[in-house]
Amino acid sequence: MHSPGLSLAEPYMRCHDNAGLGKCDHIIVVASLSGEIVLKSRRVRPRFERRLLSNIADALAKWNVKTCSRPRLWDARILIGPCRQRDEYCLAMDALLHVFGVHAVTVACMVTHSGLDDLALRVEEIASEWVRSRTFAVRARRSGVEPFTSIEAARTIGARLLPYSAGVNLGSPDVEVHVEVRGTRAIIHKGFVRGAGGLPIGVEGRALVLFSGGFDSPLAAWFTAKRGVEVDFLHYILATPLSLNDARRVASREKSLWLHGYRPRLLAIDFRRVTSLIASKVSESYRQVVLRVAMLDAAEEVAVREGYQAIITGESLGQVSSQTLQNIYALTLAKPRKIPVLRPLIGLDKEEIIEYMRRIGLYSEAEKTKEYCRLTQGPATTKAKVDKLVQEYSLIRGEVEKALETLQVEYL
Repeated sequence: MHSPGLSLAEPYMRCHDNAGLGKCDHIIVVASLSGEIVLKSRRVRPRFERRLLSNIADALAKWNVKTCSRPRLWDARILIGPCRQRDEYCLAMDALLHVFGVHAVTVACMVTHSGLDDLALRVEEIASEWVRSRTFAVRARRSGVEPFTSIEAARTIGARLLPYSAGVNLGSPDVEVHVEVRGTRAIIHKGFVRGAGGLPIGVEGRALVLFSGGFDSPLAAWFTAKRGVEVDFLHYILATPLSLNDARRVASREKSLWLHGYRPRLLAIDFRRVTSLIASKVSESYRQVVLRVAMLDAAEEVAVREGYQAIITGESLGQVSSQTLQNIYALTLAKPRKIPVLRPLIGLDKEEIIEYMRRIGLYSEAEKTKEYCRLTQGPATTKAKVDKLVQEYSLIRGEVEKALETLQVEYL
């Protein structure tokens, strides 16, 4: 599995490899757009690109990148730089790896040239050390206005580099030399590091995530944000206000790493009287699933009031008793919803969820989150009946409505 957007050794080794960079006209950070953005219509694509540039600017500020030129579009590429401080190229690269809508990132040389022979000479000056005693391949692309083909460019550049190398290997080379030509300018690099992809946050509306701060809900928020949605977090205080501290800590980390271009909010509802009433009035086997109905009811009211288009949960099919297919079915039929409930983790198992959390940099914070409320000591139903669920929930519905009066909101 690829590790999207983490400060791993590979991006930093590539970023700090300065061989040949002294021959550049300019050193720049280059990002490729997500394929979904590139395929948008002429009417839609500019809106996605503007939002992506805005989100990138926000991420660069969070990474404390101060001396690089502003991000700008160059065909299907985004360019950042030159930078006055060399270490900011690495910071900018890492920031871009944490922006949804960015497909891949690299540090590259930009040069000007007067024709194919001059371009080949410039590439030789920069890349001869890259290929020394190694097999290599030249991957050339052009815009279409140049008086030579991509194949001709690859052959001419390859001939220049061949004497320094251990030979050409187009299938599995030790080094790839990428040359992208746009008119009289070209960028030269060793290849891209994959980013998170997806769509720029803010192009697909707003959603409210039921958020405990454990492993599941932060990942559900991440997958939703990856599809261009601004996510806010709704936390239920079930037993102690200490749980809100855990939720705030994990949500703040997710916001800093991944949620760029807007200010996420943390909403909290005091559900302690609700859980107390469930424990005293609801049949033990139905307590967990009744609590889920209560949470969805409260979230729906908040979503309607605050203008969210969806409710997001971290449910994974069959992971716990309240998440069996029969119980999700009963939850759906117990009360018709005004707001769609989305479950982005529905097909993932726990090992996959934890692996994803490691990859996106949230595992260490989520691991610290404690379980503060346990309603059921004995067996919990895995096959809730709709009529029975409606009946049990009716015993505590009034307390859910009262709990909404405790709603508090803060910006992260």
